[in-house]
Amino acid sequence: MKKILLVCFLLCTAFGVRAQQNCQISAQQPIQLLSAELNRSFKTLRKQNPPVYYLAYTYTETSGQRLNVEENGIRSHWNEPERMLEVQVRVGSPTLDNTRTLKNDITRYELTTLETPAITVNGKAFTTAVWRATQTAVENAQQEYNRVKADSQTSSQRTDDSPDFTVPPAETFCREETPLQFDLQKIEKLLRGVSELTRGHQEVLSSSFSFSYETGARYFVDSVGTRLKTPIRFARLMYTLDGKTPDGSALTRFNSYDVLSEQELPTEEQLHKDILQSLAELKALTQAPEAEPITVPAILKNRAMAVFVHEVLGHRVEGHRQKEDSFGKTFTDKIGQQVVSPLLTVVDDATLTYFNGIPLRGFYEYDDEGVKSRPVVIIENGILKNFLMSSSPVKGFSASNGHGRRQLGRRPVARMGNTRAIASKTVSYEELEKQLLAEIKKQNKPYGYIIEDLSGGFTMTQTSFPQTFKLKPTLAYRIYPDGRKEAVRGADMVGTPLVSFNEILAAADDYGVFNGTCGAESGWVPVSGIAPSVLLRKLEIEKTGKSNVKPPLLPPPFAEEK
Repeated sequence: MKKILLVCFLLCTAFGVRAQQNCQISAQQPIQLLSAELNRSFKTLRKQNPPVYYLAYTYTETSGQRLNVEENGIRSHWNEPERMLEVQVRVGSPTLDNTRTLKNDITRYELTTLETPAITVNGKAFTTAVWRATQTAVENAQQEYNRVKADSQTSSQRTDDSPDFTVPPAETFCREETPLQFDLQKIEKLLRGVSELTRGHQEVLSSSFSFSYETGARYFVDSVGTRLKTPIRFARLMYTLDGKTPDGSALTRFNSYDVLSEQELPTEEQLHKDILQSLAELKALTQAPEAEPITVPAILKNRAMAVFVHEVLGHRVEGHRQKEDSFGKTFTDKIGQQVVSPLLTVVDDATLTYFNGIPLRGFYEYDDEGVKSRPVVIIENGILKNFLMSSSPVKGFSASNGHGRRQLGRRPVARMGNTRAIASKTVSYEELEKQLLAEIKKQNKPYGYIIEDLSGGFTMTQTSFPQTFKLKPTLAYRIYPDGRKEAVRGADMVGTPLVSFNEILAAADDYGVFNGTCGAESGWVPVSGIAPSVLLRKLEIEKTGKSNVKPPLLPPPFAEEK
């Protein structure tokens, strides 16, 4: 089945922090063992027919815990170390290799992945596992290459016939971090306590309060000579409150706190305040009127705008898509042209670790192809300047700019990291709302919209489908010409990128952050977005699909308790 949707949600995943302690790469035992086996294998494999011209290993060692609480009871508690090896093999030549997309098949993104034994004193069991995984990966790659050759003989000339790979430069880097540590008993007590706040709230059908962290290291070696060790560190506390209206509309309120130390966790007082606010919002949504299809002026609040930029613009500037004939190519031939409002500059900078005190989950020092991360100016004052590039070149962009990314077990492609929208001129948020009211009156509209929060959405990029997007607000308000506001449910944002981004009239100075997880061909990767609130001349709203399943006949037991 063809993959046509690219989706993002505010979920949990790993991120790193800046260097605090250097280390010697040559002294790392995993690097020594991986390098020795790679060198031994590559001497033979590069002489085969078809030849292996590039080989890379990624090895991750992680440990961590996950705690999930519901209604003052522990639902799950996970604690298990993990050791995983991934093998990237390229057969043929950079011009044509086994990774090329086949005609009518864009689903081939799996990597050979193996859970390895622990590295003991001599590492023999580990080395044997690496050898075994290499053989499997090479056999699969050679078979894929034969399919690619056969397919290329019957396929029409590609619009962009760029090579399949640009061999990255050799890099050497090593950094260690103190492993994350948290007082799980203290956090469990906190979560059990705040979970009691849902008692007596019949609008809450289910709730979840969780904390998780992962800590460890990633090792990367390849046949070019790159040798890397980078830390893996993340922690997140989050809660979700779910409800449903009598007519089947699903409702949710969600909040998360990304941290890198126990001191950064929210206080009990702050967590209580936020949960009570979310409960009030959920109750308001259960009583709110349903949205009607309409086109009106609107404000996208900062976090919602960050999701909007990621979904509507970001996926369409990921480099590898520009040479796929099945891709819509919204921006492919528009380098040097104005594609969004001149008010905006958009930069993807995976080197950023924090913004306004919030850790950014899209941070990484080297991408999953061993290429160093760097800031990339995608759009400058509305004009398209660059694509986000992996090591798969396209016309006009022959090398990676450090955006080859993937989840465990998937092949890297160009993906976003920390995508930041910057406005050249801003006003206060209060002034932005005044401008919204003026625009509502100017257009003689019955009301406008303020989109507070987006859970994510999807964007269609295949030529066989409309080049549209649909984003799902989880909290939205109608605002009337007199300034009165009311919550509304069941509103979806829809539109097309070239039109929507040119509807931006003004921006506020209130930059905000969303941390999320984005899914595409190469799996789920951690991402961050930074943006100000913006005023749109018009935004199209349509109704959200509803379930035909009503809420339960009886409320949950805890909903009737005080």
